[in-house]
Amino acid sequence: VQILHIGLPRIERVDDKARLIADIRIGDVDSRPLWIEFDEAYAQYLCDERSDAFLVGLLLYAMCNQMDIVCEAPVTAQLLYQLRTYLIPALAHNSAVLHETRITAPLAEALVPNAGGVGASCSCGVDSLYSIKNNMDSPYPRQSITHLCVNNTGHMNTRKQYLWLLNHAKAFAKEYGFKLIVSDSNIAQAFHQNWRQMGSYHTAFAIYALQKLWQTYYLASCGRGLHTFSVRDAECNYDDLHDLLSLDCFSTRSLKIYSEGAAYVRYEKIKALLDWAPAQKYLHVCVAENGPNCGHCGKCLRTLTLLDALGALDAFRGVFDIDAYRLHREHHLRWLYEQHIHPGEDRMMEPAYEVLKEEISPLMRLHVWLRLIRNALRNIFFHRKG
Repeated sequence: VQILHIGLPRIERVDDKARLIADIRIGDVDSRPLWIEFDEAYAQYLCDERSDAFLVGLLLYAMCNQMDIVCEAPVTAQLLYQLRTYLIPALAHNSAVLHETRITAPLAEALVPNAGGVGASCSCGVDSLYSIKNNMDSPYPRQSITHLCVNNTGHMNTRKQYLWLLNHAKAFAKEYGFKLIVSDSNIAQAFHQNWRQMGSYHTAFAIYALQKLWQTYYLASCGRGLHTFSVRDAECNYDDLHDLLSLDCFSTRSLKIYSEGAAYVRYEKIKALLDWAPAQKYLHVCVAENGPNCGHCGKCLRTLTLLDALGALDAFRGVFDIDAYRLHREHHLRWLYEQHIHPGEDRMMEPAYEVLKEEISPLMRLHVWLRLIRNALRNIFFHRKG
């Protein structure tokens, strides 16, 4: 078992940015800096007294790579207790490959004081906007969002895509009167791992870096619903499947991280946004690099088809080419049918299928089956030929 050593965190100034950084050493020779930076205005909230941010950010990476962790700076005692006692055993005991990582660190019994900030990520996707809508004017004291965040921890496909989404979030925050915090980090490049496995851990890294700001953070769930909760095979499944456990273990008496909207599936979240003007103007789900929703990628198809099932296509003309969708609607219905019958495909579409299934003709269904059979035969042929 190798040792992943987290050095003492420190704060450095880089141009107009404040960077929280720690040297990470794996074994005796492999050392690399891990950093996350924010605008200089937020330097006062960076937490360099604890290893907390680096520990939560690298925990699953260490478990996937058979490593134990040694922290030079203290770790908040409640956080360390929860990781050791609940999260690590739950994941390791339900996986054939995850290492039950041991953490060695000095304990800090005192909780880190914070400024009472309430944050939420602002990607302007369905889950993000649902979280913002629910918590921008909370009826509960001290629960209303004070800051929106764009945390670039490596899941963007390209810099061009990131910059477009950043400007989109800035426009949203400005129009609706939110402060926007932007972070950048090298965590995905320095410690490469599939984003689908690490997204919540990387976001928790960004949250804990500003531990002196946050009292509450709404981390948007991914719209799969509570029935999909699972700690099995965390090394290859989406990390949001066990958010209810991981985010609770990442929370302390002074910092609560919610899996916001976890009780609801994507269909229900979109339904809640139908009449909300900010969603009609800013909803962005696309993974293409050209900025606005392309209408063709998997995420656009999913959202458009759900809007179709809800009878709300025209309300979102500001963000989608609705005429193009309607022109090719038969293709989209065939796609929806394939999501229904193809094992392992996106089960988020089941509510839409139940609404639209009567419009999927026998001929359209036959077309899908013939294509699937043709693709299967082609794969068998090439496999044998190879």
